[in-house]
Amino acid sequence: ILKILGYDVSLNLIDENKIDGKFIKNLDHGCGIPDKALFRKELPLMLEKLQKRKSFMQENSISYPCGNKVFIFKDVGDKFELVIKD
Repeated sequence: ILKILGYDVSLNLIDENKIDGKFIKNLDHGCGIPDKALFRKELPLMLEKLQKRKSFMQENSISYPCGNKVFIFKDVGDKFELVIKD
């Protein structure tokens, strides 16, 4: 579904043969992969793909409704500004 929607995705199935004890340690949720190792392996490729991507973001803010409030984070110059609306 994500590929149909235009996302660059892939699915990597991991079985017993891919357990190397260093990167993939087990078949539990997360495969025992340390966050640092995962970022070291995947982040450079993700950043490279993002650099080539054109941003369609129209606004410089993002809103998160929570209960009866809305938290709005705005990108203002070299900082973020938080506005909380009731």
